[in-house]
Amino acid sequence: MIFLRNVMIYFDQETKSKVVARLLPRLKPGGYFIISHSESLNGVNDTLKLVAPSIYRKP
Repeated sequence: MIFLRNVMIYFDQETKSKVVARLLPRLKPGGYFIISHSESLNGVNDTLKLVAPSIYRKP
């Protein structure tokens, strides 16, 4: 499980993509990636699946 709350709101789209790309290899399949309600991974990564508001899961 990775918590990255209230961090990505400060990054541009390119930086968000780089941060997520560096963290994803450390997340096991079935693991959760949690961000804050004011953030979104839309357009940042297509691997993670949204399972609830602000909660993504790695297949």
